[in-house]
This record gives sequence, structure tokens and C-alpha cells, in this order.
Amino acid sequence: MTDPTGTPPEPGYPAPPWRARGTLWLSLVTARDPLPLPADLAPLGSRRLLAVLLVRYVTGTLRYDEFAVGSPARRGRHVGLYCHGIWVDSAASLRGGRGLWGIPKEPARFSWGEDTVRVADDTGTLAALRVGTRTGWRVPVPYAPASCFGRIGADRTHLAGRVAGRLGAGRAEVLEWGARLPELRRPEPVGTLAVRPARFFFPAGTRLGRAGAPDPRPGEGVGPSGQGQAS
Repeated sequence: MTDPTGTPPEPGYPAPPWRARGTLWLSLVTARDPLPLPADLAPLGSRRLLAVLLVRYVTGTLRYDEFAVGSPARRGRHVGLYCHGIWVDSAASLRGGRGLWGIPKEPARFSWGEDTVRVADDTGTLAALRVGTRTGWRVPVPYAPASCFGRIGADRTHLAGRVAGRLGAGRAEVLEWGARLPELRRPEPVGTLAVRPARFFFPAGTRLGRAGAPDPRPGEGVGPSGQGQAS
């Protein structure tokens, strides 16, 4: 539908590619139980391996914070993160994630302290983390994948994003872990990497063909009933 002037309505988000600068923390943790994946995706490594992603996009196409938990996965030669849940504090990022790449972003609030962040929505706290970068080695990385799987209609989609910057050891301590997230075997990460400063590039997505049965909605089947704190 167009307005009376004949101008198509704006989609509510920028067209790709999206470019941004900021900071990325990536932790690998171990889930208590094997994590579900859609039938058309295969795990990269153990089904209990869970990636915890925290990003601050401070300049660029959009400025927002993002928190995601997902399984490293592949479909043929395509690899990326399959998100069991992903939250942002930008309406434009939420609409763009869904509309451009089929990534099921949800709204949340990010409350930052000196070295902590609490991520919450209208239902309650999703997670609280203490994050930082460690002294020691830091190496320039001209290119690293920042890819993600999504779904639009019946089609599996793939966002072949990338990140560049200075890579080093990071720190991520789980202070709280909500019941809607996959239950952890232990709260301590296997390891944490930080890219700071980081440069991000997110191009148009690719449709990989039919995805099969509907994907679980974010949070379905991954969090234990009544479990509010990682053990």
C-alpha cells in the first residue's frame, strides 16, 4: 500500500549493507543438555556447545546493544550461529534483523555499570554479566566471520557478516542466568574472546532453500522450567 502521494512506506530499517564499529565479546559455554537445531542444520562440534554473544555497536548504520545465545551450525558449505534467542535495544535493528535476514530478534533493555551489564525485557532479567578485556596478547584481525542463520517463510537464510579489529582474550563472568536461556552445565565459560575496537559489515542475506519444519521460537525447549540461576 502507498500513501496518497504514491510513495511506498518506509520499511522501518536501513537497507543493507550495515556497517558499524564497537566492541564484541564472544564466550563459549557448555549447556547441560544437547541443544535443539532445525532438521536442515547440523551442529559444528558438540550439541552442548553454546555461544554467548554480547555486542555494543556504538557508531555506524545503527547504534544499539545486542545479546544472543546460539549454537554453531552449518548447512552445506555455509556456517554460522543459529540463535536460540537474540535481543536488541533498537526497534530498527529488530525490524531489520527479521525483515532482511529472518533473525528472530526480540526487544530488551541493557543496563550498564562500570564493567557489568544486565539484559532484561518486560518479563524479567535474561542475564547479567561482568565483562572486560584481559591484558596480554592482542592481534590485528583483518577478517573473521560473523555469520548467522535465519528463516523467512519456508526458506533458510544466511547472513555472511564479518568483523575485523584487534582480537584478544576477554573476560565474561555470569552473574545471573535466566530460566528462558539454555541451562548451563556450569557458569564459567570455556573461553572468552574480545574484539575491541571492532568493525562490522553485514551485507544482504542469501536464501539457501527450504528449511523444512518450522523453527522453534526463541527460548522454546532450551530453558528448564523454574530454573533461574545457572548451577
